[in-house]
Amino acid sequence: MISVVGAGVSLPLDVEPYGPKDSEYAAGQRLLRRALSAVGPRFADYLVVDAEYATSTFLHVTAEGGWPVIARLKDTLPELAAKVKRRFHGQPPQQVLPEGADRLEFWDEEDFPPWETWQWERVRVLRYRPQRGDGTVVEAEWLTNLSKRTVPSLSLYRRARSRGEIENEGFNDCKSRPGLEHICPHHTNSLLLCWLLTLLALVMGRLYRIRFLHRGKHALTSAIELVRRLWLALVPTPRCRSA
Repeated sequence: MISVVGAGVSLPLDVEPYGPKDSEYAAGQRLLRRALSAVGPRFADYLVVDAEYATSTFLHVTAEGGWPVIARLKDTLPELAAKVKRRFHGQPPQQVLPEGADRLEFWDEEDFPPWETWQWERVRVLRYRPQRGDGTVVEAEWLTNLSKRTVPSLSLYRRARSRGEIENEGFNDCKSRPGLEHICPHHTNSLLLCWLLTLLALVMGRLYRIRFLHRGKHALTSAIELVRRLWLALVPTPRCRSA
């Protein structure tokens, strides 16, 4: 699934199925190419992906479209991960900033050499370590081709964190509310149509809530009344013509 994130509302754009002889990795490349062709490079400011897609083949697809990329750094890139650990180990954080009830610690360098099959001149790596109000500490590392000059550490942290929206407000929401996992038809086209219609309904519902369902003094409205209002809002207003 590809989705708009980091904009205050998550809006899924498209999905791509894959079968037993296919892979999620290959499906992700097809999905990205189709999205780039449909919306163009100016549609988004960045692409944020999980560590599985932090490989040369996938990143070359992002380079074709001109989208900067933010990818989780894990042991899928062992050489770069080892260099980052050696560089940051034992060093005090370069920045410490408050973020709500959390205390954010940052290590941020943009002069790491790329791995053998990747064409970037240098790789920027951000390590962040939020210390929660309850005392828990979480640490993660992300790589990107966005520079410090254009995207400071705190902004990069927030963009990287937006990756969680596709899990929480994409997959999890579709599974728990519209029942995306419980689709009866098993024909490939039927499954794809069900998924696309489910995402369309999800997007329409979210946009409708933002547009019309503001907090105020209005009385509580039943679900069926909201459906009626939605249908009325979708009907074009007839124009009166004089005789």
